[in-house]
Amino acid sequence: MGKGIAKRLFKGDKIIWIVLVVLFALSFIEVFSATSTIAYKNNNYWQPISLHVTYMMIGIAVAWIVHNMPMTWLKNLAPVGYWAGIVFLIWAMVAGVSINGETRWVSLFGINIQSSEIAKLGLIMFAAKILGEGEEEGENKDVMKKVLIATGLVCALIFTSNLSTVILICFTIYLMLFIGKVPKVQMWKLTGAGFLVGVVALSAIMFTPAKLVEGTPFDRLVTWRARIERSVDPASAEKNQKGNDDQRMHANIAIASSNVIWGKGPGNSEQRDFLPQAFSDFIYAIVIEELGLIVGGLGLIMLYLTLLYHTGQIAKDCDDPFAAYLIIGSALLIVIQAMAHMSISVGLGPVTGQPLPLVSRGGTSLVINCVYIGMILCVSRYARETRIAHERAKNGIAEEARKESADISSVEIKD
Repeated sequence: MGKGIAKRLFKGDKIIWIVLVVLFALSFIEVFSATSTIAYKNNNYWQPISLHVTYMMIGIAVAWIVHNMPMTWLKNLAPVGYWAGIVFLIWAMVAGVSINGETRWVSLFGINIQSSEIAKLGLIMFAAKILGEGEEEGENKDVMKKVLIATGLVCALIFTSNLSTVILICFTIYLMLFIGKVPKVQMWKLTGAGFLVGVVALSAIMFTPAKLVEGTPFDRLVTWRARIERSVDPASAEKNQKGNDDQRMHANIAIASSNVIWGKGPGNSEQRDFLPQAFSDFIYAIVIEELGLIVGGLGLIMLYLTLLYHTGQIAKDCDDPFAAYLIIGSALLIVIQAMAHMSISVGLGPVTGQPLPLVSRGGTSLVINCVYIGMILCVSRYARETRIAHERAKNGIAEEARKESADISSVEIKD
């Protein structure tokens, strides 16, 4: 009885549901531990985790709603989601809310929404729609152009405030185009152009005089340069003493003070009280400190890789190109962001402020990541239902053929 109800309520791939539940369980434990400083400042032990649990419940509800949607709804919502993202980005630029010195949020009915998260979701859906339509029509040379224009508009609106998100978006879209049936010549040209743009952008960041960009929308070049320099020279004692690299220093201490297998145990982190944004930007370091390199660090990596692998298997069984590209793009976005967060936490790259998907404390990002999971589950449900329908149709045809053969044999015997 209970299993039957569960099957009717929670459709889609079981492995994806298990990965989501395990990530949320880990998130509850580690966010509860890492928000100790917030609890102390607010003199409220339960407020930080209560808010996080509220967002997790909203996220599960959103994933459940999305995974029950008809596939045609997602396809029709793709352009709406894309242009909604553009509107939110412009809104943030014109009348955004500043949090932690960054104006990336908009206030809607008293709720702060991160505009770039809406834009990423809309872009993935829109790119999947373009790629799907191109595959249905055969080799379409305009597919890449349409996808790049849509991506370029989103990146142009995000670039000055959040370079790391632009890089994340571009890499995800590039992989979607690579997986898609885009002509190889176009992909080689795109690769070369991307490399050239990267070299020019890096040169501009490293060599543009600070006075030249001061007071302009590009004044964050100075911040990006400082982050790159600190990532190249993380052991600089002088920088650490000045407090310019506290995040990196305390993250390294958290990882180094753990052990290979079990760690210090849940809730026993020492660096959570010193590491800024321990519950968000550097939560992977806290996971390793408390749960160890193998159980916590490697185990978390395996969860994300399981999500990516299983999503690929679902996409292979899907006969709708849009659905396949949609879930591949969704899984790639989650996993690439997770790997970027983990790399930064262990010192491999400049600090960017990217949260760990489905684990870090957050509002908009947590709910939007649940939308991605909901879409993956929706496609897995659609693929399963389609496969069952085809099998029933084949069995029905075979049964009809058997009956016809039996009728013919009986007539021949009577004759």
